[in-house]
Amino acid sequence: MRKEDVWTFTQRNVSLWDILDFFPPDTVGPRGPGDPPRPYQVRPITVETDLGWSFETDIQFGSWVFRPRSPRQPGMMKWCRERGLEEGDALVFERLGDHRYGLKLEKAGTSA
Repeated sequence: MRKEDVWTFTQRNVSLWDILDFFPPDTVGPRGPGDPPRPYQVRPITVETDLGWSFETDIQFGSWVFRPRSPRQPGMMKWCRERGLEEGDALVFERLGDHRYGLKLEKAGTSA
């Protein structure tokens, strides 16, 4: 990741746009609670982190990020803050099963 990504990932969120096809299409939920429902049943995914905790989420339509977005709740931003991201690191998603994914950090200069 680039230096500016460290700030974005820990203070905003991680855009999934470039890897959206990696996740099932039915994991994309509505933009917000006031928006019309998606034309299909939204199924959440479980993300199991390398920090020993997991979170259940969908992908927010239009923003293309995981929910919840608050760093106080188990989710992507909380993981990014607790994991100690640095320039050159890589976020690695692994498909573990139907709607189950692993998330780990590959530190710069190492490989999984």
